[in-house]
Amino acid sequence: MKDKSFYQDAPDYCHSFFDLVSTSDLLSELEKSCRYTHKLFEKIPAEKENYSYQKGKWTIKEVIQHIIDCERIYTYRALRFSRFDSTELAGFDQEKFIQNYKNSLSDFSDLKEEYTIVRKSTLALYQSMTEEMLNFKGKANQATFTAKTLGFMVVGHNLHHCYFIEKMYLNSGDSSFL
Repeated sequence: MKDKSFYQDAPDYCHSFFDLVSTSDLLSELEKSCRYTHKLFEKIPAEKENYSYQKGKWTIKEVIQHIIDCERIYTYRALRFSRFDSTELAGFDQEKFIQNYKNSLSDFSDLKEEYTIVRKSTLALYQSMTEEMLNFKGKANQATFTAKTLGFMVVGHNLHHCYFIEKMYLNSGDSSFL
């Protein structure tokens, strides 16, 4: 992204996610990454849903669940910050989340629907935010964020994992439908 003015409102580890975002129009980027993800879903054959490219790595379904879980967490944080709540928020252990998900019998079609519902909720949340709400700084996982930077984290994190699925799970590396 060309506009890097808000990078200072998030820790350095977020910047690689921000670099995957092409514009500073958050709502547009949320919609675009959602379309990209739906197109990726269409490319995943049933026999690859539970596929892992290497022993000990997550399956495609687990990666999709991870995207959903993180979006929920990031938008919860954004909601708190957009309401000017300065309470420091805790981090989370993504490995424990996935380990506990492994016990779930989620069908891939259910995951796709869940992704869509969560993204619609994210869009509705961000559509209601003023600039002041977007720019309020709060702390989560011992780092400073704004609701805006968390929104771009949703987009960049989503794209990061979709690109990774393309390359490592589907062996296509084709992100041309973005």
